[in-house]
This record gives sequence, structure tokens and C-alpha cells, in this order.
Amino acid sequence: MNAKVSKKKSGRIKGLLLALCLLYVSALCCCTLYSCKKAENASELPEGEFGNHPRSTVPDELVGYWIAGVSSISNFWGYDGVYKGPANEIAVGYMLYKDGRAKEYFYYTSTSTYCRTQVLGYKEGTVKIDPVNKTLEMFYASGNYRGFNSCGSSNPPGFGETKKYTAAELYPNKKMVLKDWTIKENNGKKVLEVPLGDGEVQRYVKSAEPQK
Repeated sequence: MNAKVSKKKSGRIKGLLLALCLLYVSALCCCTLYSCKKAENASELPEGEFGNHPRSTVPDELVGYWIAGVSSISNFWGYDGVYKGPANEIAVGYMLYKDGRAKEYFYYTSTSTYCRTQVLGYKEGTVKIDPVNKTLEMFYASGNYRGFNSCGSSNPPGFGETKKYTAAELYPNKKMVLKDWTIKENNGKKVLEVPLGDGEVQRYVKSAEPQK
């Protein structure tokens, strides 16, 4: 009788262990499938912090990287060899994605005698475009910058350190707006033209996004 009971208990234990093994394998498969699916979805998600601000689908003609730059190097030294004042260079570029994500790249430098200031900035956010009224708004969600300030061989504390933009530089305190833009072709290149007023126009040339 004891042998039969023992055998019966042994069978139950084996059955329980088998059930647990099957449950474990099933859970493992589910977790594996979930992890694969999660990884698959993660590969489709952008890096960084683009935020959940307003966005819209970007028209195909605007998808890509647009850059504009201004230089006043001629203000530094005149043709007569006389110092004319500080020179500066500014460049800004926007990377627009089809799904409404956007990046901004910013570069500024100013040279005055022996002192030089450089700022490299980078922001991420979303973009909302109205193709009918020709408006483009970028809502900054995150970003960082580096400053390089030097006079001769002297570098102040914090030289070249990466710092995050504060709330004052992000949405809702600040956003970028382009109005009445048009896209034209100049010498085989696409150009995004934005009127600035007084007959002046800012031109952004279609280019390749900078590589980090």
C-alpha cells in the first residue's frame, strides 16, 4: 500500500515538475518574443529626447537637412590692413524627419583681436508644418552646447565642456518659426528661402546631416 502511495506521489511530483517546465519554457518563449518585438520597435524609435510637443507629417520636399550660414570675416581686417572690429560667423541647420521629429545644429564664432569665442549647439524636438500657409514651427525639447572661449593661450574654466540647455532655451519658452518659405532650385541644388523683411532673404541649402 505504501509502495503504491509512494509511486502515486512520485508520479504527481513528476507531473508537477513537467508542468512547471512547460510553463517556464512557455514564459521564456513569450519573453523572448516580447524582447525581440521590443527590440524591433526600439530600432524604429529615434535616439535622444524629441519630446511630445506638437508635430505634423513633414512634406517630402522638406524632408532632409537644410543649412544656412553667414560670415563677416571682412569686418576683422580691411583691405587697407586696418583693424575694423570683431568678425563673426554663424551657421544653423535643421534636420527634418517625415514623422515630425527635428534637430537643430548651431555654430557661432566671434574673433576680436586675440580673443575668440565659439559655440556649438545641438537641439532636438518636433516640427509642425502648414504647407498651405507656408509656416514651419520647431518645438525644442532637449539639447546641449559647448563653448570655447580663449584669449591667446588662456582658456577659462569650463572650456569645451558640454552643458544642457536650460528651460529658458526650450519650448514653451522658446521655439523656432519660419514663415512664407518657398523651395527653389539654384545651380542644381534645392534651396529653402525664407523672407526676413526689408527685402532680405535667408537661404537654407539642402545638404547632408553632420556626422557626430
